[in-house]
Amino acid sequence: LVSCYGHAVYAECLYKNDWFCEPVGELLESWEGYRQERIRDLPDSPVDLTCFSELGLREEILMGIEWSMALSTVATFFAFIVLAIMLRNFRQLHLVLLNIGAVGGTTLLIMYPVACYVMDVCVGAPPLFIGVGLAMSIDYSLFLLTRFNEERLDGRSITQSLEIALATQGHTIVVSGATLALCFTSMLVLPTSTITSMAAGAATAVLQSVLVSLSLTPALLLTMPRFFTADRMLGLTLDGTPFGTYRRASSGTVAQFGATIDRPTIIENPQPKKESIWAHVGRCSQRGAPVMFLFLALVMVPFAMALTRFSYVEDLTPLMQTTHPATKAFISISNIYGQDLTTPVQLLIMAPSQKAMASREWSLATCHMLQDLATKVTDRMHEEGHDYTMTTADFNGLMIFRGGCLADGLKFGVIDVMPAVHMYGMYDMVADLLSNRNQTATQVYVHCQVDLFSEVGEAWMRAVRASLPRPEVIRQPLGGHQDADSANYVPYGRWDDVEIGALHLYGMPLEQMDGAQYTLRRMPYVGLAIAAIVCIILGGSFGTALIPVRAVICIAWMLVVTFGASVMVYQLGYLEGLGLQALAPSGERQALFWLSPTITLAILVGLGLDYDVFFMESVVEHFDAGYSSREAVVEALRHTGTIICVAGVIMFLAFGALLAS
Repeated sequence: LVSCYGHAVYAECLYKNDWFCEPVGELLESWEGYRQERIRDLPDSPVDLTCFSELGLREEILMGIEWSMALSTVATFFAFIVLAIMLRNFRQLHLVLLNIGAVGGTTLLIMYPVACYVMDVCVGAPPLFIGVGLAMSIDYSLFLLTRFNEERLDGRSITQSLEIALATQGHTIVVSGATLALCFTSMLVLPTSTITSMAAGAATAVLQSVLVSLSLTPALLLTMPRFFTADRMLGLTLDGTPFGTYRRASSGTVAQFGATIDRPTIIENPQPKKESIWAHVGRCSQRGAPVMFLFLALVMVPFAMALTRFSYVEDLTPLMQTTHPATKAFISISNIYGQDLTTPVQLLIMAPSQKAMASREWSLATCHMLQDLATKVTDRMHEEGHDYTMTTADFNGLMIFRGGCLADGLKFGVIDVMPAVHMYGMYDMVADLLSNRNQTATQVYVHCQVDLFSEVGEAWMRAVRASLPRPEVIRQPLGGHQDADSANYVPYGRWDDVEIGALHLYGMPLEQMDGAQYTLRRMPYVGLAIAAIVCIILGGSFGTALIPVRAVICIAWMLVVTFGASVMVYQLGYLEGLGLQALAPSGERQALFWLSPTITLAILVGLGLDYDVFFMESVVEHFDAGYSSREAVVEALRHTGTIICVAGVIMFLAFGALLAS
């Protein structure tokens, strides 16, 4: 279906919702309604009807993304409960919620003009930067408010507590946010607009999280100090509100349950702090450091071995909902009719002119070129060790059908039916479908006999592209004047001494293959850039080269274990015996979707570095306070161990809900 202006309906209706989309939507709904009525009225019918369209397929992918965001939102409710218990104050959740809303709103306001005027933004970018903004807002709020509450418990005033929290955790937030934003920015060098738009949105969300956490949270704490510091019964009272109870502090300042605002509260005979489990862990790790190092190295070995078996797939099915009827229809149609119907590969031929394209000479020359192309593809596939033979019948277009040239006629046996095809207008009808309005370009469907996303299928696509005729080209400027150095020259190929025109092999499988190969080929450089960013920022922040080197080693260990576990679960099927769909191997090919490692790399580095900087800032703080290096590590672990674990649990609840999508 196309609009009255010749545009593809699915693109206009799915992303812009123009005026002509309503009848198209009603048509699709009526088909689906008829299907539902038939299933209800004829439950025992042997005929199974399934509605399938590219519009419905893409809409299903969008619905899957929206459903995933909804699940993540529901899971965030439980994450907030954990966060409130950690802060010992449900009221401070208002600060976190306001931070998340401000980050999401400002990021959307920034990315909207970017999507309109700068770059194409894919549908996966909003869920990603909303998720990143959610994660970073929770982490930064947890770091800042936890330190603020600790200082309040030590008897300091609200102003003093906030100053200390900003001086310590503010530095952590700035260093972590700057590093993560630069990590996402480094992904802009990748050649895929899907990833670059996601990276741009995520980097913007991180910067907004830093700005909002260091500005909005302190402002609200100073604006309503009694409300946010009233923590009796975890803040589930009316204290600090017009309906609450106040009393006068001994200093003369209005206070809520002894919490002064301007002056510190002196706590007489403070109780000694108990030795926490994290302090024991820290001391045991120091005493058995070589054993711990060897243990972690041995733990990494099986994951590293699994990672060597990493493979990826470029199919659309990983983006679809596993139980949706459209997914089942897509797979069924692909299995029955092949991928020519669902994800076709086409050859666009742009003729020199309308007159040339209508001539018999051009049709014959183009047909002969395609017949020779089939032979070259077969030879190239055999040279690469693939048992694949391409025939001339694999091309179908205005000039070729069933391997024969239509300029020589369309024969069934000894009968030429081409005159009848022209007489009844069937050829003109096909020409309208395969050509543009000006009749200067046409498309030829190229059939592949195997799965396009398999190893042989990808080799076939590369062979077809490489075997396209490359004779000496006649360069013709678009502007009409000869300029040998102009970037607007268009190559025109020749065959049988006839100008054929420009040749472009295209299709969704080719786009996915190119995007995956170019992106994964550059990922090592992105990894090196991220490591350099971490070393430069951490080295400049802490004034030493050892801390960034240790951070890179620890983050590399985490990445190997994480991606190795992903290969074990979704490629090798180690947890398939549990019977859980969310932990079953991914698709029939049992390979990871190519976007997964590229997108999660920066997120994993960001979260890992976030907690690492938080811990090391505490180590430096205790060392400056007079502790020895070993005791500073133990004290830092005692202060940050629980907070880091709670932050990890919150992230697991927020993102773990996606397993049910």
